[in-house]
Amino acid sequence: MEESIQQESNPYYGYDKLSLREKISYGYGDIASNFVWGMVTSYLLFFYTDVFGITAAAAGTLFLVTRIFDALNDPIMGMVVDKTKSKHGKARPYLLYIAIPFAILSVITFITPDFSHTGKLVYAYITYGLLGTVYTMINIPYGALMPLMTRDSKEKGELNSFRAIGRSIGAIIVASLTLPLVNLMGGGNQQIGFPIVMAIYSVIAITLFWLTFKYCRERVQPRTAAKKAPNSKKSFARMFKNKYWVLTSVNSFLWFARLGIMNGVLIYYVNYVLQQPNMVPVYLTVLNIANLVGGFFALSILGKFSSRNSSMLMYSIATLLLFSLFLIEGHSTVLFIAIFFIANVMIGYGDPANLTMLGDTIDYQEWKFGERPEGLLVSSYSFSTKFGVAIGSSFIAYALGWAGYDPSAITDQAKNMIRVLMFGLPIIITAFQVGVLFFYKLDKHHAQIVKDLNNGGI
Repeated sequence: MEESIQQESNPYYGYDKLSLREKISYGYGDIASNFVWGMVTSYLLFFYTDVFGITAAAAGTLFLVTRIFDALNDPIMGMVVDKTKSKHGKARPYLLYIAIPFAILSVITFITPDFSHTGKLVYAYITYGLLGTVYTMINIPYGALMPLMTRDSKEKGELNSFRAIGRSIGAIIVASLTLPLVNLMGGGNQQIGFPIVMAIYSVIAITLFWLTFKYCRERVQPRTAAKKAPNSKKSFARMFKNKYWVLTSVNSFLWFARLGIMNGVLIYYVNYVLQQPNMVPVYLTVLNIANLVGGFFALSILGKFSSRNSSMLMYSIATLLLFSLFLIEGHSTVLFIAIFFIANVMIGYGDPANLTMLGDTIDYQEWKFGERPEGLLVSSYSFSTKFGVAIGSSFIAYALGWAGYDPSAITDQAKNMIRVLMFGLPIIITAFQVGVLFFYKLDKHHAQIVKDLNNGGI
């Protein structure tokens, strides 16, 4: 189970370098996650409003309540991971044991029982709430696995690039194949097609999580004072004194708020503004291929340039490109898709870069406070990402409800609101990310911090 390809020694960090198989296997975990994550961000709001029969406003409250509750569970799960001791390590056992419950709940969430409107809401709250809880139980350990595999910023960048590539592959499959498969498997009945397709995705996800478990190793052990058992209360308080973790979490919140907005509103934008319903899978696929290219882009750049500086450049370019889309809407489909693609390549680059910065903030926490609570820091970072998606997705639903959205009678007011959600808010969010990253300076000091840790200093 623990055998791996022969690896080159990396004496500076005190253990072997990561093999290519191990890096690829780490990416499998995000392919698995995004068979569900992609369905939730791209299709669940549409499923609730247009298939299940829940109003947009009710769906907005559902997303806000369940995702905030889900996010609040993240630090708890992080502390559980930090205290976990098993023959498989701290993080890996959860990939083995939680994969099947996660898959089962994924399918149940997309079933449409013939209940009253109130009954449907209760069913949606229970199933989606449980799905979010189990997602936390597998995704927090998966995120905590990365800093347990290496201290090397270059290797962290590579792992997170493979993770971003995996996320994009999963999202591309979901974006391009879901609606055609739903119609095929359901014989035109989406209430039948959605759970069948989710069942297929879930079986694949279980296999991929188990491959991540099999081939990824936990190498990093805490140094000197960091070896003592973590005090959860003190660790939680010190986390907020780690200014670089705070900045990384804010940046992540903004990244995922934009993701929740753009992924959630895209299907409405293509359907009702561009009036090209058959192009929905194409636009979703373009969006996710762009993020995939951004991950490959990061794979070559993060090993050579600062995560912070390169991200600021990419976000600045993306802001200008998103603004230009306002000017060309309706004039040239090819040019519109091309600019949309490039803008999302720039945005997609920021995900692995931000995760690399997160890994470095964990080294900083150990250096400054003498403790290394990977689970807590990753989980609290995950809280900011889920809170971002919760705010983004629920804001879409509330805004559509405020604009009088009705799938059977789309008004100009609803179309204008969809335009603002599609481009206006993402422009503001992306520009704000540049400002947040301006204050992140850890990239200048991380190499010396790692030297101090390896020399036994705290």
